[in-house]
Amino acid sequence: MKRLTVTAVTLCLPMIAVAGNPYLEFKNVVPFVDNYSQTSTSHLRLGYKLKNNLYVEGGVMSHGTSYEAGYKFSRGNWSIKGKWEGLNSNQRDTFNSKLQTEIRFTFGE
Repeated sequence: MKRLTVTAVTLCLPMIAVAGNPYLEFKNVVPFVDNYSQTSTSHLRLGYKLKNNLYVEGGVMSHGTSYEAGYKFSRGNWSIKGKWEGLNSNQRDTFNSKLQTEIRFTFGE
């Protein structure tokens, strides 16, 4: 799976570099169990935001690598956004990933 992801990103980079705006993002996640914080994970990702509201990013994280691709569209008071995120940690034997979708209606103008 990791090899497939790296190959797909490598093949898409030339198209993304021409059509997108590059950015660098730092993200820190601290999970909690009850009132106790757990070990934090930091991510440093290079990404590209395309003109059609799609984005792709990837980079290093604490103990491994991470990748993300997503979208955001709005029409009137409605917006929808979604993403796929993959995490490959040196501390686990498996590749973790998730899909996330948000649909929002905003009241007022």
